[in-house]
Amino acid sequence: MSTKVSLKHDCDHTTGQAFHLYEECFEDGQVYLELEGLPFEAVSSAMLSEQSPTRLVVRLPNVWARKLGLLEKNDAAG
Repeated sequence: MSTKVSLKHDCDHTTGQAFHLYEECFEDGQVYLELEGLPFEAVSSAMLSEQSPTRLVVRLPNVWARKLGLLEKNDAAG
């Protein structure tokens, strides 16, 4: 059983690229942004951007998610 509560998600089945913005049921005040099939750059390991498939999960406090425009004022607790 999943503990994820989806807030926003989309998937391009042609490219395999997707995002999923969600919160965990038992964690207040933060959301997770999961990106799939997208290249990325990392300072510590720039070579990873050429490998696929890639998956990146970013844990964000709700405050920052709102500042980035990922959440509206009434979305998610915290």
